[in-house]
Amino acid sequence: MKKLGKKKIIGIGAAAVVVVIIAAIVIVMAMRVSGAEAQQIALQQTGGGEIVGQEVSSEGLWNEYKYTIVNGDLWYEIEIGGFGSVEEIESGTGNGYMY
Repeated sequence: MKKLGKKKIIGIGAAAVVVVIIAAIVIVMAMRVSGAEAQQIALQQTGGGEIVGQEVSSEGLWNEYKYTIVNGDLWYEIEIGGFGSVEEIESGTGNGYMY
């Protein structure tokens, strides 16, 4: 059996690391939600309504979304994480929300 030199072992290790990093990036990109998907999630959580304010912040490879939604006399502020999870939701009645 032929012995591998140090340079070949280091090269193989470096290639393996690159493959793992690329696979992780592809997985993150496939699992993240788009702005349209985040809006749908927010509206589902609030029972519908009208989006009157939105904010998008970048967190690494994905975005986080914050929406202000008015549904009748109720308002909601809801944050949707980059993978579609509801991170925070606040609600109230009347005109106590900020645009």
